[in-house]
Amino acid sequence: MQVDLNELLNSYEVVPVSLSDPFKSLILEHATIEVLRFLPIIAFIALIITAVLRQAKKYPVKAIGDIKDENK
Repeated sequence: MQVDLNELLNSYEVVPVSLSDPFKSLILEHATIEVLRFLPIIAFIALIITAVLRQAKKYPVKAIGDIKDENK
């Protein structure tokens, strides 16, 4: 069986992706699309939390109870 590459390439339609709705060309359920819209927000919040935790490891802050013990 021989396949004509030009016919194969012409049979597929390329849909450009818009930046306002990048999931428009995907065929998915509505609930899945709603979850995918929140993914960048969730990732950004996770990056902020990770940065705060890494800084907390570098520069630990003493607890209030430790300061009271040192004053005595």
